[in-house]
Amino acid sequence: MRIHSFTPSTYVNGPGKRAMIHFQGCTLNCPGCFNTNTHSNDNGREMSLDEILSLLPSDIDGVTISGGEPFLQPLSLLQLVQALKQMDLSIVVFTGFYRKEISKINYGPHILHYIDVLIDGRFNDLQIATTGLRGSSNQTIHLLTKRHIAAEFEERNIEVTINAEGNLTMTGFPSTDLLKGMQLMGIEK
Repeated sequence: MRIHSFTPSTYVNGPGKRAMIHFQGCTLNCPGCFNTNTHSNDNGREMSLDEILSLLPSDIDGVTISGGEPFLQPLSLLQLVQALKQMDLSIVVFTGFYRKEISKINYGPHILHYIDVLIDGRFNDLQIATTGLRGSSNQTIHLLTKRHIAAEFEERNIEVTINAEGNLTMTGFPSTDLLKGMQLMGIEK
């Protein structure tokens, strides 16, 4: 599967301590998308399922999958969520597709069977969300199993990490003001 990035530990992309996997490639072209560097199918790197599973810390509560667009690699996504479910990890998936569209994608209904929480819908930069774990207010948080409750998805935070080489990464849901401030300081998202 083509992966943009792997974050072994995050507390802002779903309940508890989670790993975060960003798939590479997206054709939806939502205006104002925060993750435009995940759109090209040429970027990122190929990773095997075993390689991804070997990177998962043993002390995580779950995995959050985003993009790019994970459902554009449906067979890889299916294999990943099946393996994560066998490990009894919570699975949260962000997608620009709507649930009704996913039901028509190859393997879509099978993938949904393994997901605990689906956050769906095209990002709309005219409806930026100010609460909850979603980019815009038109997006819906679907609790597909009884593993989580809606209150676990009400917080809206960010994490900023600076590695030993001085590279800054940010995950979560930054406000428009924070993004503008970062651009003024010369920091890219």
